[in-house]
Amino acid sequence: MDEHLIINLRVADTRYPLRIKREDEEMYRKAANEIDRKLVQYKNYFTGDSSHPLQNADYMAMTAIQAVSEKVGHQLRAEEFESRIKKLTEELDNYLKDQVK
Repeated sequence: MDEHLIINLRVADTRYPLRIKREDEEMYRKAANEIDRKLVQYKNYFTGDSSHPLQNADYMAMTAIQAVSEKVGHQLRAEEFESRIKKLTEELDNYLKDQVK
């Protein structure tokens, strides 16, 4: 059985067919719902001005910037955590080596 399937996600009133792994379907559907939720928030909060009203592409860009910023923040925290773990592991290894001598 093929482990991929094609799903149709609707974001900002546009349908996007995607070929994904079966086990990722829920993740993609939740992501699409979250994007739509963020778009509505931005549309309600930011309207632009009379000389430059905001378009769907502007709201999509705001949503993308926020999502990627959150991802980068998670990555930076993970890197910091990994660095701390590595340092503690080295300290523990050194301590254990000193105890064996």
